[in-house]
Amino acid sequence: MSFLAGSDDAKKESGEEKEKPSFDSNNFKDLINSLGMAAYRKDKDKLRRITAVCSAHLLNCDQILQLVKLTKGCNCDVAVICYGSVSDKENFSKTVLSAFKWDEEKEEVKTKIKTKYGESLE
Repeated sequence: MSFLAGSDDAKKESGEEKEKPSFDSNNFKDLINSLGMAAYRKDKDKLRRITAVCSAHLLNCDQILQLVKLTKGCNCDVAVICYGSVSDKENFSKTVLSAFKWDEEKEEVKTKIKTKYGESLE
């Protein structure tokens, strides 16, 4: 994986990396519908699909919140994966993080975001 990370860093430095487009509402509705289908019954399949979407698109906090609510078994992981593609980071804590019922879940998300992205959340 470090090889891939190095490639990403090289792209950033050379200016090759382009900003990801926002995920439009029609495609997002299709994503939500598809995640409810039998093909995505397992959490790992949902995570794989969400990871693919996040690698290509920016999501806003309202969209991320919907994904978190849809993925009860892996919602902390979904929040962390989506954080790397959030278009409105200033709203993440009040919109997404505050939606978690348990303090332990909130702390898990904060810790994983700090580890993965090097950013601290309030």
